[in-house]
Amino acid sequence: MQNSKTDLTLWMKMVRELTQAPEWSADELPVEMKQTHISVLLIGQKHVIKLKKPVDFGFLDYTTLEKRKQACEAEVRLNRRLCPDTYLGVGEVVEVDGQIGFSGENGKLVDYCVRMKRLPDDKMLDYLVANGAVTEQMIDRIAERLSQFHRAAIRHDEVSRWGSPQEIRHNWEENFAQTNAYIDRTITASVYDAIRTGVNREWEEKKELFERRVHEGRIVDGHGDVRCESICVTDDLIRIYDCIEFNDRFRCDDVASEAAFLAMDLDARGRPDLGYYFTEAYQRRSEDAELFGLSPFYRCYRAYVRGKVQSFQLDETEFSEAERRSAVTRAGDYFELARRYLARLDKPTVIVICGLSGTGKTSIARSMGGELGLRVVSADAVRYSLFGELKGPSGYGESAYTAEANQLTYGKLIETGNEILKRDRGVILDATFRHAEDREATRRLAAEAGAEWRLIECTLSPLLVRSRLEVRATRKDGLSDAIWETYLRQRKDYESPLGEAGPHVLQLNTSNSLTVTGRQATDWLREQEWRS
Repeated sequence: MQNSKTDLTLWMKMVRELTQAPEWSADELPVEMKQTHISVLLIGQKHVIKLKKPVDFGFLDYTTLEKRKQACEAEVRLNRRLCPDTYLGVGEVVEVDGQIGFSGENGKLVDYCVRMKRLPDDKMLDYLVANGAVTEQMIDRIAERLSQFHRAAIRHDEVSRWGSPQEIRHNWEENFAQTNAYIDRTITASVYDAIRTGVNREWEEKKELFERRVHEGRIVDGHGDVRCESICVTDDLIRIYDCIEFNDRFRCDDVASEAAFLAMDLDARGRPDLGYYFTEAYQRRSEDAELFGLSPFYRCYRAYVRGKVQSFQLDETEFSEAERRSAVTRAGDYFELARRYLARLDKPTVIVICGLSGTGKTSIARSMGGELGLRVVSADAVRYSLFGELKGPSGYGESAYTAEANQLTYGKLIETGNEILKRDRGVILDATFRHAEDREATRRLAAEAGAEWRLIECTLSPLLVRSRLEVRATRKDGLSDAIWETYLRQRKDYESPLGEAGPHVLQLNTSNSLTVTGRQATDWLREQEWRS
């Protein structure tokens, strides 16, 4: 980095004065200032002004006025692709008689900025995630919006080269070089070495696939930074803003990498189930058969970059000691997440998730699937594919839940699981599996395929089950039709799997957070593989 701390300090002084610029109308006040390592946002009540810091990080250079002007122009042009009504244009920062503002005929031009409409805070995806307000319907809309964008995105040789195996290797080597100085500050030596070893292994195994995807047109001029805080979910439109304008190689990438970014971010925010669901929804629309197999590698890359960015903040002069400590923690969490994505299962494995309704089976299954890069086959989804609208609230054992319907559902579940197992060398089966004969069918599936068999039984206190089912009923989200009465009836005829296969069965209490519980499950799977 070639940044003058003196120049940056003076520049920040000017930006602070802009919060009091005369052009802010009364209904815009108060103006809040937020910053990242490369930019500053001045946030009014209706509009936002974004300025580029005069910094040079190697991968971006904003050290001259002309370079910042070009970056502002690129930001407006590129972001209008996914956010057509939000980016108003490029503005000027001027000094008139010693006062800093945004206008003045005889003023001295001192900088450029991006002018934007302010989007509603309570519609931002990061806010919705934090407040438990995200629905699968929202995730579906985001997947549709992003897949449409990718289908229409620019593809040509200059774009495609950024997705080549050589560029992928270069990006990783740059990451490792830039984070070496943070070993034992934000990343431990053991995690650093584990990720580097895992990346080298994955690159060797997948370099022919990377090359093939270049020729198939999977590399596009995309967004480059698809995270929850860059997505606004309103009734009329999904707006994905704040794309990368400063470096083509960070914006032009494999669509699998771009999709993996949002999946990783949902994971990091404690909703790995939604990260998996988004990947599934995007894959369904893109018809990209290799997406799931590539997802852990690209999630790892995106998590590592976020850890690197958080590490860079330690060198900022404008951050307090509390902010530095927070950056260390966040960076460490991202690096650990990156490590987990590459700690895959090496042996073919059939993973069975069972338990009564309301115990969190599907969330756990999806959390595991996202981390391990495995597909989840859910009985709810299979039942809907077989019976359509007949699958809905009904009496216990009626309609799409009769004994015959259950037999068809479990038969299709095993059939689909077998197809995925042959292709992907692993699969997660998600269903109540309340009868031993249904679970035995999954063991036969594993045995016939020469795969490992693991069963995880999700458990939860009846009080928490009832609370979860009531919340689910009010939101009307997802495919499950179970209600409290369903749980009570299931409990009467549930045959516990404990003792069926000794060490190959885990009883998992799901009362903790999904992140903690999901990682308990994947860590157990890795331990079982090591022991077998």
